[in-house]
Amino acid sequence: MDKSSQDSPSEHIQSNSKKAARRFDFELLLKETIQSAADRCDHACADEDSISDEDSLIGPPIPNDTPSTSQTFESIDSSSSDEDEGIEEDEEENKIPLSHEAELNHGSKPVSAFAFDGSGARFASGGYDYSVSLWDFAGMDASMKSFRSLHPFECHVINQTGDSILAVSGSAQAKILDRDGRELIECVKGDQYIVDMSKTKGHIAQLNGGCWHPTSRNEFITCSDDGTVRVWDYCTAKKSQSAVIKTKTKSGQRTVPTCCTFSRDGKLVAAGCNDGSIQMWQHGKLYVNTAKLIRDAHNNGHDVTSLSFSYDDVNLLSRSMDGSLKLWDVRLLKHPLHVAEGLENMFPSTDCLFSPRNEYCLTGTTLKRQGHCLGELVIFEKNSFKEGVIRVAWHPRINQIFCGTTSGKIRIYYNPKISNRGALMCISKPIKRVRPTDAVYEPFIIAPNSLPPRKVGRDGFEKEHYTLRQMLRAVRYAQRPPPKNRVPELPVSGPGERGRIGAAGSTLHSFVARQMGLSRKIDDNEDPREAILKHAKAAEENPYWVAPAYKKTQPHPVLANKVEEEEVKDELEPVYKQKKIYEISA
Repeated sequence: MDKSSQDSPSEHIQSNSKKAARRFDFELLLKETIQSAADRCDHACADEDSISDEDSLIGPPIPNDTPSTSQTFESIDSSSSDEDEGIEEDEEENKIPLSHEAELNHGSKPVSAFAFDGSGARFASGGYDYSVSLWDFAGMDASMKSFRSLHPFECHVINQTGDSILAVSGSAQAKILDRDGRELIECVKGDQYIVDMSKTKGHIAQLNGGCWHPTSRNEFITCSDDGTVRVWDYCTAKKSQSAVIKTKTKSGQRTVPTCCTFSRDGKLVAAGCNDGSIQMWQHGKLYVNTAKLIRDAHNNGHDVTSLSFSYDDVNLLSRSMDGSLKLWDVRLLKHPLHVAEGLENMFPSTDCLFSPRNEYCLTGTTLKRQGHCLGELVIFEKNSFKEGVIRVAWHPRINQIFCGTTSGKIRIYYNPKISNRGALMCISKPIKRVRPTDAVYEPFIIAPNSLPPRKVGRDGFEKEHYTLRQMLRAVRYAQRPPPKNRVPELPVSGPGERGRIGAAGSTLHSFVARQMGLSRKIDDNEDPREAILKHAKAAEENPYWVAPAYKKTQPHPVLANKVEEEEVKDELEPVYKQKKIYEISA
């Protein structure tokens, strides 16, 4: 018994050393899982068939006074047709979120720009009141107020990627802001005295529009009154643009691009011009010749206010100030597919777009009646252009429609059944009211005897105790915020500004002059004539400047004994300096 007990540990170790790790065949396990799932599905279908067969046999016999089957079928057909019509209407309502409306107040002037991030949680709006408002649905309540409003420059149109905003103003320089409205960079301005626009580093006239690249987050384009569309890169926008595109008329002259955009895949750059033409170029090529051109897309002399590509890049939608909305096939641009006219337009930033499913086309109109501007949101079916605001946007994720009006209001249309997040997050949130009782105060202990005694009172004796008023005053003095430190002024670079003198040595000339003065250390009280005469003997013995030049021709200097003053002719003198002769009669 003892021997077996002694041998058992060694045998156990040998048996463990002979064991191998278990291996699994992934393909075999996958086949078994698929087969078991198919068997369960067949079994469930067989159970449903048996249940339906059993249900058909359950129930009492049909009574004799029941109506005929033909009448029942007729009633069923009529009711089914009514139900089908109702279902079609419900489907149309479920596609377009227009059942509810929310209103945001941007300002007192027309809203001319929208920009959304990818998730639809934040968006920016810009208007003719020179302000940019930033909105956050998660942080808003029922008051519908923006969390920040800023004035980047005088007037602008805005576009946005997920982390930055492209602000395109009426000036020649575009700016890029972050999500909180802080300025990141400003594009360079070109030289106004250069005739060839391809030689300038930036725009020289006011901007009309801008757009981010759909796939490259650092690339964007802008169009200007200087007749060019410029491609920019975020990293080099302070120095120069990446490419220059010139828009031309039929005769080869300059025309002004009024709007610009990228296709959804970023392969085409499109621009609408004030001569009514639509010009497109291949992205990344030389941009010399147009890849696609619609010369007479709209009436000549009317600006093209907006261009929008469909989500499949097959169709193009164009809006113009001639009151028309046209749908084009990008593959065949000879004639428009559909045309809608009579859509009055008074603003050069009126937008047009496609719905997220490419089923509808949207645009805004501006009607002037009795001195008031009335805006309407017009929706067309893409296939038939039947009819089903300045700026319009339909976000695909939150499924809500945004309209910018001439009154400075932003209207949000949504349907709680098919829309998510966005305005639904803040419309039911109560307005936050600040109450004085809700404030948090730091507790403090009143202990007058623990404070140090005062030095000397009015009676000339030291005070050992504080009154309550004196103690509270001391506590308030100790808890007051520290004074704000003044930011030191920056050093002056150059000659000086605002009454401040620039530091010496800021330029090369001043630096060299300062070094020469410090090296020689000339005393200001010394007589300059005596200082020069000190070197007269050395100059005479070892001449360096003048004497060597006349060493061969005039070894001994010949100087004039007397210098005669040049006589000034009376004719050259002014009249009031000429001598006058007076005759004196006897």
